[in-house]
Amino acid sequence: MLSTGPLRRTMYLTITVAFGVAALPITAVVSTEPSGVGVAAAAGVLTAAYGLGNLAGSIGVMIRPLTGEADQLMSRLAAVVAVTLLAVLLTPVFPIAVATYAAAGIANGYFFAATLAARSEYAPPQGRGQIFVWIGALKITAGSAGTALAGAVISIGVHLHLALVAPTRGA
Repeated sequence: MLSTGPLRRTMYLTITVAFGVAALPITAVVSTEPSGVGVAAAAGVLTAAYGLGNLAGSIGVMIRPLTGEADQLMSRLAAVVAVTLLAVLLTPVFPIAVATYAAAGIANGYFFAATLAARSEYAPPQGRGQIFVWIGALKITAGSAGTALAGAVISIGVHLHLALVAPTRGA
């Protein structure tokens, strides 16, 4: 995976995006207090908006599949995810926060589809299954690390984790 540019980018971008979006539920819990809505309810709404956005992105890909070169699509969609995380970071109003969480979910749904296409397109046939498993395992690991870091730094700054990963576009 490391010797092939597109597979290396697939791995790095998958890790980076998973690490970044993993902070959203933690951020939702802590950043909702000034919203005027109960903290638990507001966090639930924001997390559900992200999940529904992911579902909408997946449905969007099924209805209108991605076209173009997988490596370029993946890189562009990682940048879109970063922009949506930046929007989450900068949104002070609850209804707009719901929309930004949903947008992050939609972008992540499309990004995930692009990573699957890249894995299929660039993995050698004899190692395709192993590459799917490795990148999937790295994605889970990165998501867990992102959640752990978000929880650890939340007392320093509500959006610190997102501020660190939102500008990242990958390798």
